[in-house]
Amino acid sequence: MLRWGSMSVRISIRGLTARERSLLLIPNPGQRRCTLLLAARPGKNTWICVIDPAGGYYCPLVTSDGMPPLRAANGRTDRRGALTLNAQLQGTRATPPLAWQRRYPHVDGYILPWTRAGSLRPGLRFDQTGGAQHYRGTCFRGSRQTVAKAALHCVSDLQFDPCFAPTANWNRRGTIVACARSGLTRFGRFVITRRP
Repeated sequence: MLRWGSMSVRISIRGLTARERSLLLIPNPGQRRCTLLLAARPGKNTWICVIDPAGGYYCPLVTSDGMPPLRAANGRTDRRGALTLNAQLQGTRATPPLAWQRRYPHVDGYILPWTRAGSLRPGLRFDQTGGAQHYRGTCFRGSRQTVAKAALHCVSDLQFDPCFAPTANWNRRGTIVACARSGLTRFGRFVITRRP
């Protein structure tokens, strides 16, 4: 949640509501899990975040649409986005950063895959599931999944979000972008074949 700025927070361990399940694509959506609600201030619509299978928080920006206002805040994020609870939740403890969080720069649970030189960071790779599969299409600035300024939304017959380009001069035919899954070190390979 770094870069989200100062917000009111409600953190709890619970199952997701039907509305929340409809917005979040996660395994076992009815399972009780650490859930974080964020709002610019109490009474405003919330964003919902849950811990994903890789151990990072998954906070899609789209979740504020139609979500209920924040009630009973029990913490805050500071202007950098670092979370502080008013009191520790019973039965919980702070956890150290995960290996991928220590090793790679990341925003909102997504690893930033490219070095300044435009190559994949050591230890990251493109997903080879189903052979040398990759997608082609067009990409747009912005994301519905993260506040990362460099994030892209790419479209072929499927939609990918967030994706990251190797350089600032990305909107050209043949540019390869890396499409992320929260906390994972494998990326989808997407080739830009047309400009928007």
